[in-house]
Amino acid sequence: MGVIRTVGYFLLVGLVSAGCNATRVIKPLEKGEKQVSASVGGPGIIFGGAPIPLPLSSVNYAHGIDTGMTLVAGGHFTSALFGVAQMDVGLGISAFKSETEKFGLTVTPGLNLFYDFNENNSRIYPQIEGTCWWQYSEKEHLIYGGAGTWIELVKRKAHDQVQTNEFMPWVSLGHQFNLEKWSYLTELKYIGFQQNTGSVVVNYISPANQGTVGLYLGISRRF
Repeated sequence: MGVIRTVGYFLLVGLVSAGCNATRVIKPLEKGEKQVSASVGGPGIIFGGAPIPLPLSSVNYAHGIDTGMTLVAGGHFTSALFGVAQMDVGLGISAFKSETEKFGLTVTPGLNLFYDFNENNSRIYPQIEGTCWWQYSEKEHLIYGGAGTWIELVKRKAHDQVQTNEFMPWVSLGHQFNLEKWSYLTELKYIGFQQNTGSVVVNYISPANQGTVGLYLGISRRF
């Protein structure tokens, strides 16, 4: 690989894997409702002396399969450029909704699937995420915050080292601006805050050299 390809590959299979897309399901869709979404952004790094979010891109499709339950699946474009096929599938479940339907909690279990054509191997990361949302105005805009984690199933790292990071957690805070059919999302994520990033090759934007902060922008269309 060239230098750019090597650095890009390192980023994709390292810490940033757990934070490569914005929240998939904030508030479950209505039964029979469909939605197509796209997002771009990622963990922040210092590049050329300037702070920038990694331009990780993904698309996903969501379908309201029942009241309070949404099936969602997505694919990732940027990782494919570096020879890593990546997709995710999950189920957004309404765990709580207030009587006024202005506040709620969505729980999203899921799976993240990787196939690395460079190394000819595959990985599966289970995921669990909880998202609290608050709906305001007649347009039903959403403010939300959440927390989640990927779960590492492999007990040994490269060179037969013991796996020390079984969990890859994050917390998020975002806003979704809703029109009749279109929605626009802005989200901040703090990823891998239990990991020290002060000694890694990539210069992450990380409070006290722990984890990294990411920025994501998204757009979606409901049908």
